[in-house]
Amino acid sequence: MGVSRRECAKIIGVTEAAIRKAIKTGRVSVEADGTLDPEAVRAAWVRSTDPARTGVRTGSQGTQTPSEEPAPTVLAQATVEAQLATTRVRAILRAEGVVIADGEELTFNHARTAEKIVQTWQRDQAHAKEAERLIDAEAAGRRWADETAKLRARLLAIPGDIALELSHLSKHDLSVIDRVVRDVMTAGAGDDAP
Repeated sequence: MGVSRRECAKIIGVTEAAIRKAIKTGRVSVEADGTLDPEAVRAAWVRSTDPARTGVRTGSQGTQTPSEEPAPTVLAQATVEAQLATTRVRAILRAEGVVIADGEELTFNHARTAEKIVQTWQRDQAHAKEAERLIDAEAAGRRWADETAKLRARLLAIPGDIALELSHLSKHDLSVIDRVVRDVMTAGAGDDAP
């Protein structure tokens, strides 16, 4: 049996506006007759909301508790996953020097801290990867100077290459070609030409 949005909001301990928003975003399903099942809404709320930020009453605070027990295999799998997650969170916190006493239960804040640490590690890795793509300014300047010297040598060799290929040209013709190449190089170099 369903209840109105206002009544459902009162039962689970949230505002009617929050219920409307949850319906609009698809976090909560509406019955065929337009009403809401408070237990289904509570379950959906708990599944999709950060426990530190929710005001939804659960367990003994709510009006009813679910009577269905999960299947043993589901429970066993969930237990194993919870233990692995707990172990990972403890390892991450330990790596950053956060001390948690033996036997002390992890809180949501511990998990949040571990999540932020991992995000920082991932960001640092991304920055390191980007740094490898960047080149040192001095190295770039040296490389540019080397390439420019090679290009200059090739351009100055043009008149000699022409003399070998076109042996019928006179020395005067070759000197004109040499002067034109040098003028072009000087114009391309700007004011700081040698």
